[in-house]
Amino acid sequence: MAYAALVSLKLIIERLLKSCPGIIDLAYENVKSLQELFTLEDGSNNARVKAVEREIREAAYRLEDVLESHVSTHFLSQSQTLDGDLALEVKEEISFFTETVKKIKEQLSSLLQQPEEDDAVGSCRRYHFEGNKSKIFGLDHDLVEIKDLLLNNTTKHLVVPIVGMAGIGKTTLAKAVYGDPDIVSHYECRAFVLVGPEYVWRDIVLGILAQMDLEINEMHAQGEGRLGLELRIRLFHRRYPIVLDDIWDEKTRDILCNYLPETKNGSRIILTTRIEKVAQPHRTTADGHGHKVHQMRFLNDKESWHLLCYKVFGEEKLYPPHLETAGKKIAKKCKGLPLTIISVAKHLFEAKKTPEYWEMVANKVHSIIGADKETSKVLFLSYKYLAPHLKACFVYMGVFPHDHDVPASDIVKLWCTEGFLESSQTKNLEDVAMKCLEDLVSRNVVEIRKRSSSGGIKTCNIYSVFWHICIAEAQKDKFFHIIEKDDNHGIESQRRLCIHNNVLYGIKDVRNLMTSISSVRSILCTGPNHQYPTPICLGFSLLRVLDALTIRFYRFPSEVVKLVQLKYLAFTYNGKLQHTISNLCNLQYLIVRQYLSILTSKAGRPDLPKEIWNMRELKHLEVMGSDIPHPSYDDALLPNLCTLLGISARNCTKEILGRIPNLKKLGIQIELAPDVAETLCWFDYLASLLQLESLKCSIVNPNFQVVLPTSRAQIFPPGLKKLTLSGLGFPWEYMKTIAQLPNLKVLKLQCYAFRGPVWEIDYVFLKLRFLLIEDTDLEIWDASDFNFRSLECLIFRHCYKLQEVPEDIGDSGFLEMIELVDCSPSLVASAEQLAKDRPKSRKLEVVVKSSDGKLKS
Repeated sequence: MAYAALVSLKLIIERLLKSCPGIIDLAYENVKSLQELFTLEDGSNNARVKAVEREIREAAYRLEDVLESHVSTHFLSQSQTLDGDLALEVKEEISFFTETVKKIKEQLSSLLQQPEEDDAVGSCRRYHFEGNKSKIFGLDHDLVEIKDLLLNNTTKHLVVPIVGMAGIGKTTLAKAVYGDPDIVSHYECRAFVLVGPEYVWRDIVLGILAQMDLEINEMHAQGEGRLGLELRIRLFHRRYPIVLDDIWDEKTRDILCNYLPETKNGSRIILTTRIEKVAQPHRTTADGHGHKVHQMRFLNDKESWHLLCYKVFGEEKLYPPHLETAGKKIAKKCKGLPLTIISVAKHLFEAKKTPEYWEMVANKVHSIIGADKETSKVLFLSYKYLAPHLKACFVYMGVFPHDHDVPASDIVKLWCTEGFLESSQTKNLEDVAMKCLEDLVSRNVVEIRKRSSSGGIKTCNIYSVFWHICIAEAQKDKFFHIIEKDDNHGIESQRRLCIHNNVLYGIKDVRNLMTSISSVRSILCTGPNHQYPTPICLGFSLLRVLDALTIRFYRFPSEVVKLVQLKYLAFTYNGKLQHTISNLCNLQYLIVRQYLSILTSKAGRPDLPKEIWNMRELKHLEVMGSDIPHPSYDDALLPNLCTLLGISARNCTKEILGRIPNLKKLGIQIELAPDVAETLCWFDYLASLLQLESLKCSIVNPNFQVVLPTSRAQIFPPGLKKLTLSGLGFPWEYMKTIAQLPNLKVLKLQCYAFRGPVWEIDYVFLKLRFLLIEDTDLEIWDASDFNFRSLECLIFRHCYKLQEVPEDIGDSGFLEMIELVDCSPSLVASAEQLAKDRPKSRKLEVVVKSSDGKLKS
């Protein structure tokens, strides 16, 4: 994690360059040169290189601590310059860092040129296929599907990537296909080679040629270019399947595929990979023809149980009945991954065959998997060969309890403030963070739990089998530590402290231990919500991140305002923020949620302190139940604020929103007094927010006495991509205004956002992909595929009166799914009929659920 430490230090120095350039210029140049060196270093096993990495990390941490300590001291003392003693100390630390860097660069340059000390894992070698020696489970359909691709009559050169996470059975499937008698008899020659992350090109070529029964002795002395040409020539007139097992990057895929001739004689290339991008079409088949990706799936519970039995007892259906209950529980906890099932089966094979012992194993499945060296070795490769900037992102996922759904937006915000990512010339920091998350998904180490309405990542988490790797690497690199009740070995000098159980704050020894660590940059309370007051440690002067949303504060934590390095502050509190919150001049994300919200007709919403306008670094402001005050000076501006959530309608004025020029996401929460008509005049200014992409307007206690806007023209900002409306009670005629939004892709209509029994459409939604209709009195909907030309997903929730889905909507070539939650039987029946009427080539999925999320049969 030396790379992440260098990025963090570099960002701190960049902030200070303007105030004291002469002192830290040299340190900045040294950090940049080391960062470039580590960008080139990728996945070294050399123990001495690892030792040098630790030395770099410690040197970077040490200088970072000194620089940030002095920044905090100067701010709290309101000093504008470094005094003599402090300046001298900073200079001494920079000199020490410079000398350390010089020594390290000399060591590192020579070490990186030395051969790996441990090349047993992931090394490349010729691979001789020996056939299948054991039974395969859950792959029968996959085997048939890939055999069909290899045996069909098309003569076009075909690439078949098999993609999935580590241990899911890609190689097992490829071996099964390769050794199948029908395949053997169909082709005149074939080859199966292991590529791996550290392949040797000439070994791959020679391995293929050797398995083609070709003489290769005279080729050993040839150069790589000549070898590649020889491969093309010798394969040109032959029909073959070649399996390239375990490919790790697109460049390797392209090089190998370019040397295999496209002879249009029915030859096939099967490649296996953990990485989605590698499975995408090779550039010579960019049109998608001649390229069929096969996505591996996890085993279901039944298949998992059969595999476990086979590995423990030798037969899939021969097992002691008294072990069935505990055994099925164990198999289920392996989450359908064959690698982990086999790992646990190996443990069970050598252990006692009693229900009591198997129940104990069922509660320790993750620990058993983590302790299995062979399994860990296979999984660790997915971390080892990540790009340097992705390694910190991967390990950071361990701060969240495994098997929890973690909002992708939360992950992105935290990554942006932790200091191990940096923006690029073409992407801002948030975009970089989201790209990193998508890359981890593509590499099959992070699992998407839920998709967003726009098709992106809504919630996700690390695959549970990688969690123990996150914890081990974090502990080793002092990246974070999860606080335990008893065992907190290695907590010293940790950069982040993570709490999965907030009750631990109530233990005095735990609090004392935490406060003794001066280097802490983040406090992360990522466990379940805790409803009772809990003491929390806030005496960390260098803290950047305080994520305490799961803890209730019954008084404002005044200690927070002394944490001048804070960039991220999130907590739960029902009171009013103090004006001293503006001391947090570096704060970028401020999130304050309420644990109790009471609506009254007399009490108005409180304002945030007027000093909020001084917090110009804010990017995200979400203080539920409070409004932004009118600015008290002419040049008040929040230039970096992109997300503003939880404000009321009275904030939707030019005087306030006009001073937030880069606003992209806005959430408006309206609380109506009983029996009082509300004029929606606040819509008047919204249309002028040209940067706005996402808007949510919600009346939390609708009385349907709102006075509608007099003009329907340009009610909403023209750049909107996502619009959510709730409780407004608009007539359906107003929908024509929304249809005119040229970029709208997502539309959510909740809680009588529109009212009336009939919705007739004579207009077109050009780009709308997602439509949700929830809690409505709608009975008849008259529409066609012409009105929704791009619709992909249609969701109905609690639509008890709506009789049917418009029949012509089923003709849309883009519609892929209709979901219905607690809807009328006739509506469900009409959706299912649409799916039946669709041709097989344009499958329409219909999902029927109850309110608890369970599928209905």
